[in-house]
Amino acid sequence: MRRPLLITAFGPFGGRTVNASALALGDLRRRNPAIRIRILPVDLVEAPRRLHAAIRLVSPRAILLLGEAAGAKCLRIESISWNQMDFDVPDVAGRQPRKLPIDPAAPQHLETPIDGVGLQRRLHEAGHPTELSTDPGRYLCNRIYFAALHRGDVPALFVHLPLERDLPTPQAAAALELIAAAL
Repeated sequence: MRRPLLITAFGPFGGRTVNASALALGDLRRRNPAIRIRILPVDLVEAPRRLHAAIRLVSPRAILLLGEAAGAKCLRIESISWNQMDFDVPDVAGRQPRKLPIDPAAPQHLETPIDGVGLQRRLHEAGHPTELSTDPGRYLCNRIYFAALHRGDVPALFVHLPLERDLPTPQAAAALELIAAAL
């Protein structure tokens, strides 16, 4: 039997009541009940714990990590995670590390083994505007991506979604369905 795909999204933060990544993941789950999902809190300590617990429990073939990027106008496929935390705003527990390494013994950055160029081409052909990015920020999105890539045992990819007002949930979920099928 084929191992499942694990897809994560983030819960709300920064005073908002929803997160575009969680909305899109909910829609995607309705389309494909076979995927395994987790909504991670925007919490520096708890999010990596829950990610690692989910990986142990699910034993996925790949991990698709989702987050939202205010100001983005299209999906951003993140090819690199940086070994740095520099939170412009506190996480939900009030933590706000500034210019700190995630792991002082780890490399400066980690790259995904997943073919982002091929994914971008597929998405464009299907009418989903997408860009490749080497800058996932230095907030929780980057932190969780680094945690997944640093494991080295499961291929991982991070995708930033625009806010729901800029990319409606059904369109985001349709694009994510293509990515999930490719993984």
